Amino acid sequence: MRKALSILLVMALLAGVLGFVPAVRASQAVVVRMTIGSTKATIDLKQVVLDQPPLIENGRTLVPFRFIGEALGAQIGWNPTNRTVSYILGDKNIVLTIGSATAMVNGVKTTLDVAAKILPTGRTVVPVRFISESIGAKVAWNAATRMVTVTMAATLDVGIVLPTKDEPRWLQDQTRFNTALKTAGYGAEILFSQGSSAIEKQNVEALITKGIKVLILCPQDATAAAAAADEARAAGIKVISYDRLILNTSAVDYYVTFDSISVGKAQAQYLVDKTTGTKNPLYLYAGAASDNNAFLFFEGAWDVLQPKIANGTFVIENSSEAVALQGKATLTRAEMAKIIGQITTNWDFTVAKNLAEANLTVATAGKKGNVFILAPNDGTARSIADAFAADKDVKSYVITGQDAEIPSVQYIIDGKQSMTVFKDVRTLVKDASAAAVDYLTGKTPEKTTTYNNGKINVPAKPSAVISVDKSNVKAALIDSGYYPASDFTGLP
Repeated sequence: MRKALSILLVMALLAGVLGFVPAVRASQAVVVRMTIGSTKATIDLKQVVLDQPPLIENGRTLVPFRFIGEALGAQIGWNPTNRTVSYILGDKNIVLTIGSATAMVNGVKTTLDVAAKILPTGRTVVPVRFISESIGAKVAWNAATRMVTVTMAATLDVGIVLPTKDEPRWLQDQTRFNTALKTAGYGAEILFSQGSSAIEKQNVEALITKGIKVLILCPQDATAAAAAADEARAAGIKVISYDRLILNTSAVDYYVTFDSISVGKAQAQYLVDKTTGTKNPLYLYAGAASDNNAFLFFEGAWDVLQPKIANGTFVIENSSEAVALQGKATLTRAEMAKIIGQITTNWDFTVAKNLAEANLTVATAGKKGNVFILAPNDGTARSIADAFAADKDVKSYVITGQDAEIPSVQYIIDGKQSMTVFKDVRTLVKDASAAAVDYLTGKTPEKTTTYNNGKINVPAKPSAVISVDKSNVKAALIDSGYYPASDFTGLP
């Protein structure tokens, strides 16, 4: 315990000298029990020995100032010049002066029933109820046993809402968020929308009632999520839009994302690099029309594909809207919406498979052969690939993907999927967690660009992406430590 106290005192000195306050808090529940006159105490049922027993003075209980602060997770300070002791925990800053019935809580003067004092033994004691309740703990007194019980409830600092449990990507994010925020010392709860904007809103409202200070939200529907963001903002909560941008609201404080346009460019460039000759059949597929990222992915892909469509390298086979606009290098959002309306998978495996099969059913043999497929992500890519592989008129296919999901990496190794765009979600989770901690500690997350969500320019720091196929799958995903080799068979 003395080593831990020494560390806390050093931190307090550093805070005074360097002008910063280290983030210290107790995100887990803590129960402290002390008995008047006894040096035996417990913290979460673990016995500890006090260097000074609690005592009663003027009907008030005084306890060792270092012990109670350490037990509740506070940063402790001692100023011998002013003879003050201090506690910092989260947004609470408490200062008591030895021998004075006046104390300060977040700069506001308050009167004590009993003053902090230094005993003849040289130990400093403080009023336990005042310190505990000022920090946010509850105090109970048992007159029969002369025991004081201090209970600090678990705090929920960050609420996270992800789209679904049905895709490996989001389950990986769940695990990494829990680890990152727990390591940083903050409490978090993660809920899933399961493809429903209504459930998403309910999840956000539930987290608001639990007292979160930061909301990390990956919207199911970018526009519908605005209402949930507005509610969070009204409750004084910082809103971080995660991976997908929440649209048409000013209630978004920060956007954590990959460079979504670069994702589409990487997918399209891979298709271009694999072509030979002209009149190569091109099948286009997109994400959900309700997801802003689907537009950004398609915008990036169109930038690369359109010149090759215009010069005859590719022939669009499954979208009359895309054919009608193939002469335009730059599309408006409304024009992209027309195309996406025909080729949307809604990020759903079954929808993707059914759409691919429908496209193949109406396509003649001449529109098949050696085909090129723009698939928006890994889950839809596997479904679409299975449909094309089952068609006897398809001789070969090159198909894109995104997210480097384990099943798709195995598909790449097995030759069933051509590539994926690797978005290292470790980086994205790290950036989102760091942004949340910045807000919790009164800082502003780093910004390198902004994204317009239809209402405001949202600050962001997008992360880079990597194209992965069979040639570099081991270096990009195994050697980097992202996945263990044991997750796959037949690695090159």
